[in-house]
Amino acid sequence: MSAFGNILSALGLAALAGGMLFFAAVMAPLVFTQLAPDAAGLFIRAAFPFYYAYVIVTATFAACGYLVRRDLSAITVLLAVVVLTYWSWFWLLPHIEVMRLAGDIAGFDRGHTLSVWVNGAEFLGAVGLLVRTAIGKDAR
Repeated sequence: MSAFGNILSALGLAALAGGMLFFAAVMAPLVFTQLAPDAAGLFIRAAFPFYYAYVIVTATFAACGYLVRRDLSAITVLLAVVVLTYWSWFWLLPHIEVMRLAGDIAGFDRGHTLSVWVNGAEFLGAVGLLVRTAIGKDAR
């Protein structure tokens, strides 16, 4: 059973961190350098629900692995990722969109900065757990 938890947690974390890194390092820069600004904004706003759903599913997958392993600290980090992602998706993103549509550039910039920081913290949490898992200090 422990091997199953190890595999589940490692695969979930690898998918979570890899997907987050791909979105931030490849997809977003590619969209904003290859499309006109209006089209890029429209495209990236359409991609966010898929991105957030991916983060929630992969973090939950990894948390299930840690549940099998009975690792409460890792479960806590991953549940925080899930909760923050739900919050970003269903509160922060719509709030930022309202500010964008209202022409509130300062408000939009603050909301966007907050979303970047939240996403970065989630990524660091996932990578930290992935590194901890990879070096085997917490293998059970």
